[in-house]
Amino acid sequence: MYLNSALLVLLQSSLSAAAPRAPSTLRVRDTFTPPAVVSTSFSGSGCPQGTTDASTAGIWEHFSFDLPSFKAKTGPSSDVTERTVNCQAHLNFGGAKTGWQFALKDHWSKGHFETDGAGLTLTQYLTVYFSQDAANTATTVQSIPSTDNSNVSKDLDLHTTIPEAALIWSPCSGGGILNVNFRVAFTGATSNVTAYYGPSRNSSVNEQWEWTWRRC
Repeated sequence: MYLNSALLVLLQSSLSAAAPRAPSTLRVRDTFTPPAVVSTSFSGSGCPQGTTDASTAGIWEHFSFDLPSFKAKTGPSSDVTERTVNCQAHLNFGGAKTGWQFALKDHWSKGHFETDGAGLTLTQYLTVYFSQDAANTATTVQSIPSTDNSNVSKDLDLHTTIPEAALIWSPCSGGGILNVNFRVAFTGATSNVTAYYGPSRNSSVNEQWEWTWRRC
């Protein structure tokens, strides 16, 4: 049964507790044929058209893509609009074998994080919904506070698991447009602290998804 209202799941994280990335696996019976991906598109300040190339080949075993334009920053010389950035993926699925539903279960993100002092918080938001039932939405939130005055420069690898009660299930046909919005934002009253989240010198911001299935 679908949930009738949006669910907000608060997940607190720290810089030292970032979860390692794990390989995706398809948790579905061998006799089940997953739905086809009809089309994929992206929108948002962190993935302007043409900057993200996500191959859907093998999407049910492993869906991972880079976001080279995904950057958020704050500090005395930056504009307030640069404190947040987002990328929303839109996946249009064709029908699958009747009697099965799928949902996004796990989300990994990786980006480079820098800050030169305390008082700021980097918050990651993940919002999931199907276009045909946009009121049925799940949002997870992870907050990473800057807790000391030392300089921090490291890759930040975060893992979000959407709880069973908050999963957003596809229609039983397996069709529909799934929207997954990934956003980060710097918050805090401190204006003299410089902070950055985005690509490093050697890699882009990256997302990875994993699915779960059930009979309906």
